[in-house]
Amino acid sequence: MSRAIARRLARIEPGTLFVGVDLALDNNVAVVIDAQAHRLDRFRFPNDADGYDYFHRRLVAIQEREGAPAVLVGMEPTNYFWKLLASDLEQRQVPYRMVNPFTVKKHREGDQLSRSKDDSRDAFMIADLLRTGKFTETQLLQGQYAVLREYVVPRDRLKGDIRRQKTLIRNIAGQLFPELAHEFKDFFGLTALALLRHHAVPGVIRDMSQQALITAVRQDFTGERLPVSKLRRAHALAKRSVGVRHGTVALQEALRVHLDALDLLQEQGRNVEELLLAVFFDLPEAPYLISVPPLGSVTAAIILAEIGDPSRYSNGNQLIKLAATQPVPNLSGRKTRSKTPMSKKGRPRLRTALYFATMRMIQEDDTFARVYRRFLTRERNPLTKMQALGALMNKLLRILWALMKHQTFYDPTYEMNK
Repeated sequence: MSRAIARRLARIEPGTLFVGVDLALDNNVAVVIDAQAHRLDRFRFPNDADGYDYFHRRLVAIQEREGAPAVLVGMEPTNYFWKLLASDLEQRQVPYRMVNPFTVKKHREGDQLSRSKDDSRDAFMIADLLRTGKFTETQLLQGQYAVLREYVVPRDRLKGDIRRQKTLIRNIAGQLFPELAHEFKDFFGLTALALLRHHAVPGVIRDMSQQALITAVRQDFTGERLPVSKLRRAHALAKRSVGVRHGTVALQEALRVHLDALDLLQEQGRNVEELLLAVFFDLPEAPYLISVPPLGSVTAAIILAEIGDPSRYSNGNQLIKLAATQPVPNLSGRKTRSKTPMSKKGRPRLRTALYFATMRMIQEDDTFARVYRRFLTRERNPLTKMQALGALMNKLLRILWALMKHQTFYDPTYEMNK
C-alpha cells in the first residue's frame, strides 16, 4: 500500500459506509457498501431538489440501520452533474470524494473479465474505490477562486472558436485569391481584413482601377494609415490569379459572415479577459505571482484559477502532481519508452500555461536561462531539451508556491541558485 493511500484510509473513521454514485443527466444510481464490500443498498434518484432529498433520507436511514458513524460519498467528475451533487452535499455537511473515470474503467474491467458495463456496476466500483482509498481530495472551489475558474473556461473556448474562424477565413480566401498569401503574410492585419471583407474576388478587382480599389478598401480600413503600395500589388496580382471562378459571390458572402463572427468572438474574448483579470487582481496572491515579470497577468490568472485556493495544499510538490509534470517510470522488462516522461494525468490547462510560461522564463530571465543551459550541458546525466523544460516547469511551480505561501516577491537570485 502506498503512503498516500494509507494516509487517506487513516482519515476514514472505522465503520464508515461507502456510497458510490454513477451520475447521469436524468437519474443517478447509488450503491452503498460497508468496509467488507457487502452491498447494503441500491437505488436511483434524479438531479433535482426532491431527488437529492430522497438521496439524503436513504443515506440517513441506512446509516441508522447499520449503526454506522459516518458515510462517505464518491463520484466521477462527470460533466457538470458532479458540481450539483457536490454543492448539495456540502450544504448538508456530507463528505464526498472524487474518483478518476480511468481508474473506474480499469477497476471494472479487471474485476469483470466479460467487460460488461451498467450503471449499478459502475456505482459499486466507485464505492469500492472509496473503500480502498483510491480517490482524490478534489473539492468544489469557493468564493472568488470559483469565479476565476469559471472565467478561464469561456476564455479558452473563445480562443478555440477564434482559431476555427481564422482557419475558415484562410481557407475561403485561399480559394478566391490564393496569391494574397504572398503579399499579406498575416491575413488578420487591418489592411488584409479590409480588403477581404468586400474585395476578395480577383474578377471583381480586375474590373476596378487601382484608385477605385484603394478608395473602396479605405472605407473598411480601421487603422491610421492605409498601406497603398500593398493594395497596388494586390491589384496587379488579381490580373493573373488562379482563384476559383464559379461560386465566388457565395464565397465572398461566406467570408463576410466569418469575418463578422471573428470580430464578435474577439470582442467577447476581450470582455471575458477583462473580467478575468479584475477578479485575479482582487485575490491576495496576485501581487506575488505577477512579481515574476515573464509570467504575465493572464498566464498568472490561469495558473491560479487551475490551482484554486493555495491554502488547500501543504507543499509545492502537490501542485506538480496537479499539473502532472512530474517524471514517472515507464519500464517493462528490458523495454524503456522514455527515461523521464511526464505523467500528463493532471490538468492540461495548467500544464499548457506552465509550458509557455517556462519558455518565456528561459528567454527573458537570466537565471532560468543559465539553469536550462546547465541541464543540457552538464557532464553527468545531461538532459534532453524536453526533460530540461519539464524540470524547469516543476521548478517554476515550486517558486510560485513559495511566493504565495510566504507572501513574498520574486527574487531570481535566491531559489534558483540553491
